Amino acid sequence: MHDTSLDMDEKMREIVRAKTPLERIKMGCSMYETSRYLVQRYILEGNPSISKKRLRKELFLKFYRNDFPSAECERIVKHLQK
Repeated sequence: MHDTSLDMDEKMREIVRAKTPLERIKMGCSMYETSRYLVQRYILEGNPSISKKRLRKELFLKFYRNDFPSAECERIVKHLQK
């Protein structure tokens, strides 16, 4: 889905290009922290008594499940539950 006009899309690119590399890194880190917080809140709302280990597992799966072959994903999940 692409619901942004070409003019606004270009304006956003201009804004990002005008930032220093450090500012871009800070933006990326901030976006990651925000998305992690929102996903964590979602998981906790569905299971308020979830353990820390299970929460780590669920966060990993929400963010990275499709980035690893299933065998590697299972290996990582086992490590997170230690």
